[in-house]
Amino acid sequence: MNTTELPKFEYDGMIDLDNEAVYDAHTGQRVTSDVADHWAKQDEARYRGLIPGGKSLSGDGSHSPVLRLVVSPDTRDEVARRAKSEKMSVSRWLRGAVEEKLAA
Repeated sequence: MNTTELPKFEYDGMIDLDNEAVYDAHTGQRVTSDVADHWAKQDEARYRGLIPGGKSLSGDGSHSPVLRLVVSPDTRDEVARRAKSEKMSVSRWLRGAVEEKLAA
């Protein structure tokens, strides 16, 4: 077998993590149902209140305009730290900072 080929297997949409040997590609950790449940709870806590794809901020259901900015790594890290401490996404935290500045 060519070393770049992955072994073939049948996938029906469900994997029994307690009976199939599945490993995290990054850590090598065995993924069991308990590990998957732990990851799911972490993600639910991290993204609580967020709407995938975002809700229109324009109020009429249209796509919201996007702003892009460039900052130093230190600034990026500090923004991420503050957003996390307030249990917000970076985007939500930055929107609040911009709106606060505009209201001043």
